[in-house]
Amino acid sequence: MSDTVGSENSFPREQYRFPHPGRLEDDWRKWGFGQVVVGYGLSLVASIVTLSLISELAGYEKWDDLPMWGVSLVGLSQQLVLIFAVVISARAFGLSLQKDFLFQTKQSDVGKGLCYGVAAQLLVVPFVTYPFVWIFDIDTDRISEPARELSDKATSPLGVVAIIITVGLLAPVAEELFFRGLLYGSIRKRGDSAKSRKVIVWTSVIISSAIFSAIHFQLLLFPALFVVGMIFALIYERSQRLALAIWAHIGFNATTLFSLLVLD
Repeated sequence: MSDTVGSENSFPREQYRFPHPGRLEDDWRKWGFGQVVVGYGLSLVASIVTLSLISELAGYEKWDDLPMWGVSLVGLSQQLVLIFAVVISARAFGLSLQKDFLFQTKQSDVGKGLCYGVAAQLLVVPFVTYPFVWIFDIDTDRISEPARELSDKATSPLGVVAIIITVGLLAPVAEELFFRGLLYGSIRKRGDSAKSRKVIVWTSVIISSAIFSAIHFQLLLFPALFVVGMIFALIYERSQRLALAIWAHIGFNATTLFSLLVLD
């Protein structure tokens, strides 16, 4: 590990790298699946409480009745708790976000990451999804229905800004920190160190991506989200920087938003 990096890095000044996959003696990273379960559980509680407060104060009885600002507040509460869970895990059970989760970046990460994300949305999602559409004779409109229903709520400038901030920016940051940083990291550091390092990495990539896809609760998009999750995890693993995966996720979500808000 070098002490400094070139001016290309924005933060931190030290360049951190993943420890070897598998269990390590005297591992400083004491966080694990406990923090994952508690963090995600609290994020669900936060979203339920926020939804209940909005419904009580603003008089909305059903989720479908919520305007975009209400949906965004519910999502925001969950996203902030996920981020908070990772920050607390690093500070209380590790050393730092930078060292534990490789929260570091280079200027080139922005352009590269956005390109990866756009390509994943335009190329990978159709390539993975449409064979299932053809085999099971699925109406293609059903695939984009959840995202379309969300974008249809953005009927005002405030709604458009809200969906861009929560879906386009905060969701990628929160999900990459939590699912790639904390979840993937927890699996990766628990593998049997006697096994092949590649086996541990690929097992961690597959399991974490399956969980990432499942929590979106979109059965028709499960295969595509699973593959995209694997891509983000491999970007993280191979670049040794979480920021590149975050920018890829931003590009992925931004492509969807552009299609729904501008092209439709």
